[in-house]
Amino acid sequence: MHDEFAKIEWLKTRFELDAKPEGVVVGIGDDAAVFDFGNRPTVITVDTQVEGVHFRGDMISPRDLGRRAMVAAASDVWAMAAMPSASTIALTLPPDLSEQQFRELIEGLAGAARLVGARVIGGNLSRGEALSVTTTVFGLPIGRPLTRAGAHPGDAVYVTGTVGAAALGLAILDTKRTEIEHAERFIERWRRPPINGHAVKTLAAVATAAVDLSDGCLQDLQHLCKASGVGARIYADALPTAPGHSTTSEALGLNPLDLAHAGGEDYELLFTAPASSD
Repeated sequence: MHDEFAKIEWLKTRFELDAKPEGVVVGIGDDAAVFDFGNRPTVITVDTQVEGVHFRGDMISPRDLGRRAMVAAASDVWAMAAMPSASTIALTLPPDLSEQQFRELIEGLAGAARLVGARVIGGNLSRGEALSVTTTVFGLPIGRPLTRAGAHPGDAVYVTGTVGAAALGLAILDTKRTEIEHAERFIERWRRPPINGHAVKTLAAVATAAVDLSDGCLQDLQHLCKASGVGARIYADALPTAPGHSTTSEALGLNPLDLAHAGGEDYELLFTAPASSD
């Protein structure tokens, strides 16, 4: 993963050598780009799910994969305090994907697009060795676009839900220990990420900075801190985890704190805001 982040930094530096197009509000390095087409800023993000990298076909149904791909992309838009408005889909289809599986994948994408408000308006189909789903989502910010920069010393750190649950679900699937208590809850959490559109108005009203939790709580918080020029202190016992997280992790021989700290693909929203007394 660190190599990926190094590449992103290099790409950011490389493309900043070119003349900045008029209309760029937020460029490379945040959850999404923001471009002003002349009327109001538009948030634009793209996310790819590749078989063998982000999922295995024996772990998730085509319908759930479609839903997961759409929600994962929409999560970047929510992190910018924006609401999804449209999407495009690029699919690479392997020869062994049946027509029924293809249609199930599309139904998952379409159903999730309705849920998040990002109607599919176009895309591309191609053939390849592995199934991949690339989702581009466009959104409109409620107010000013929220970025990873903007956190202040003294701000508190908040998360819209629990952390580490998706990584635990993936670990259960990977080890095939589906008989352990709470297994289905955590598996479902990995297969079907949360829809956090309801939190966008709150982010727009109170948040100073935000990031989508896809790489792990501490890693993504580090991205936010670096962009904001601040540090953060996290108390282990304050990390929000789902009921049964500790016992289920330990049943697999895993450290529950490690999963909460570093487990990826939660697709919750982590944000900073002035500390509340409530």
